[in-house]
Amino acid sequence: MKKRLCMFLAMAMAVTMVACSAPSSTESKAASQGAAPSAAASSSSDRPYWTKGEDEVTGTINVYTTMEETQQQSLQEMWEKYYPKCKIEFQSDSVGTLVTRLKSEANAPVADVLIGGLFEADGDKYHDILQPYTAVNDSEQQYHDKSGFYTLYDVQLMCLIVNKDQCKNLGVEVKGYQDLLQPKLKGKIILAEPSVSSSAYRQLQTILATMGKKFDDEAGWNYIKQLMVQCNGISTTSSSEVYNDVINGEYAVGLSYESTVQAMIRDGASNCECVYMKEGNTAMAGGAGIVKGAPNKAAAEAMMNLLASNEFQDARSKESGGRGTNSLCANSGLPKEDTLGLVKLDFDYLAKNKTALIDHWATMWKSVK
Repeated sequence: MKKRLCMFLAMAMAVTMVACSAPSSTESKAASQGAAPSAAASSSSDRPYWTKGEDEVTGTINVYTTMEETQQQSLQEMWEKYYPKCKIEFQSDSVGTLVTRLKSEANAPVADVLIGGLFEADGDKYHDILQPYTAVNDSEQQYHDKSGFYTLYDVQLMCLIVNKDQCKNLGVEVKGYQDLLQPKLKGKIILAEPSVSSSAYRQLQTILATMGKKFDDEAGWNYIKQLMVQCNGISTTSSSEVYNDVINGEYAVGLSYESTVQAMIRDGASNCECVYMKEGNTAMAGGAGIVKGAPNKAAAEAMMNLLASNEFQDARSKESGGRGTNSLCANSGLPKEDTLGLVKLDFDYLAKNKTALIDHWATMWKSVK
């Protein structure tokens, strides 16, 4: 397990570095690791209702994705089970880099689907590079994109990653946002910048929604200013650096997101815990979309159906701690959403005011550095 954790940390570092280089291709990862290929579903009776016919999905499906490699492997194994005649190829990077690439390829599309980095609060931001599609199993979903462009498969909740050894040595207990203001934690907290980190922007939303009554409530921004002071003017541009540095003991607490922290703990980071803030939390569904002019449309539609399925979401939850959107997904080992004090987000407000919120953060950050 320690070996697997080291591999996970190395992959996280690689994802951080890849933004400065061309995206890498990941092909047949299971085969390269010596894993036995998934047995193909051999007859129509073996195939769930949401699958297309094996002979209908052939060729290659090009996937642009923000998924880390553990999730890619789960997806590839299930894809090969149902669509053995269609090769899957991954290009991994941040959503910003992938979107830029999709726009540059608009006249001659290469990718069929974009998986990850697309959220409910994005509004029509990415509609110019995607085409609408509703998964055949959409009726099973608890979250729906009203515009019909995104297939939502992931529910992102926020958390604090807490290094138990560090907090014990400091003599502090951390159960929520207010606890981060303890004097002993000054200089021991790490957060990322919301202008470049999606998890940091989600933390900003959650703090404003739980520590204030609304996004423009001064109570929420006053808390953020105090938190910035606690951080001693130190932040990072990398979501992965937050949880890696806490696991390595460089910081006692980091502001992060549930799925990766849960995955790291399951992979051996026993010195840390995933803390859900006592003040409350927010949930936002994220997902995937079909690229406008996708070369392999049949495969792209099949991929959306697979992502929306409880079969894939259950496998993903077990492997990486991801929380699924499908009402039949068991969300293995995760607390139920109705126990976490969820505060409803105003997605229309967020879509219209993202730049203003991030700019407010940046101005405040400069004033306390």
